[in-house]
Amino acid sequence: MNLAEILLAIALSLPTPWYGQAKAPETELEYRERLQTIATAIALEAEANEDWQWDSTSLAAATFVTWYSESRFALEVHNGSGQSRFGEDAGKARCLGQLHKTGWVPKSIWKNLAGTDLEATRRCARATMKVLAMQGRRCKMKDKPNLWALARMEAAYQHGMSCAPTKASTARARRWVKVMGRIEQMTKEREAALDAEPALVPTTAPMAAPLPN
Repeated sequence: MNLAEILLAIALSLPTPWYGQAKAPETELEYRERLQTIATAIALEAEANEDWQWDSTSLAAATFVTWYSESRFALEVHNGSGQSRFGEDAGKARCLGQLHKTGWVPKSIWKNLAGTDLEATRRCARATMKVLAMQGRRCKMKDKPNLWALARMEAAYQHGMSCAPTKASTARARRWVKVMGRIEQMTKEREAALDAEPALVPTTAPMAAPLPN
């Protein structure tokens, strides 16, 4: 089970966006397929990222938690329809990361962040990771990420300035710890399952090399 598969499993275990009875904009299959795109985009971009100073798994988990906290993975945020119940800051925020135009996310990038296809979702992941990495540095997250370092980084991500942890940013950091724990647990379970699989034994003897003439 790779990181994208683990993130998908975690995403499917979370509460879905609530739209009211018979008002959901997606079928269960469509929702699952879109979560697959989200999980794949995060895993691919975390592995490729060069701004984050720590391991790719912690970055993937931070991005996952940030997106879920900002948007609950809602379709209308993902596709940029402008009809989000999350407000999208009066049109100033884009994609699942609810990103604004900044020096880290210039207008040329910001305007192309919305969209549910893999490439658009990867652009959103890339931009989100850029902001997380820069805020992590600004908030002096020097050692391996931990709960309080994440709380500081998430506070800055939410408000753009202060690194002082808030109730909301601490809640995000606690969710990050849980996601990291799930990733570690599921990875170990997969490795244990692979170790327990019996080695393949040939059912026939190998063919001998031909004798020389």
